[in-house]
Amino acid sequence: MKPRIYVVYFGEDDPRKNTALKMVRHGYAVLAKRYPRKAIVLNPFSEKYLGPWDRGYIEKYGIIVVDASWKKLCQKYFKPYGQHRKLPLLIAGNPINYGKPFMLSSIEAVTAALYITGFMDAVEKLQGLFKWMKTFIELNKELLEEYKKARNEEELVKIMKEFFA
Repeated sequence: MKPRIYVVYFGEDDPRKNTALKMVRHGYAVLAKRYPRKAIVLNPFSEKYLGPWDRGYIEKYGIIVVDASWKKLCQKYFKPYGQHRKLPLLIAGNPINYGKPFMLSSIEAVTAALYITGFMDAVEKLQGLFKWMKTFIELNKELLEEYKKARNEEELVKIMKEFFA
């Protein structure tokens, strides 16, 4: 099954280089002003982590990425509805924030979320949109595999501590 990907775009960067808009242009995502209220919202300010247990929500309602500048991003960008989740710790592979923890591009965030929740066909397709996406996967492969096996948030946090302590 192909998960639905929704992009909430704030237009704070060059649209020709924007990773979320490239997903839209290639038909992998849709621009959305409105989206399903129960969809998973990737929100770095959320208290809950995304894990394999969220697959059902993504399968049924989709996943939402809010595309805004990291310099301006704050809680006001996120509407109160939806299932808000933050990604566990990952390292950026994009040329702008390479090697920085948490500073993922929109396509990296969506790809990581789909990887962790087991949508590997979608991961393969998204990985082909940018050459550096292979670098992102390689940098985080071991982590992504471990996160994918976690049974609950406690295990996810334990994995992060083991890798980054």
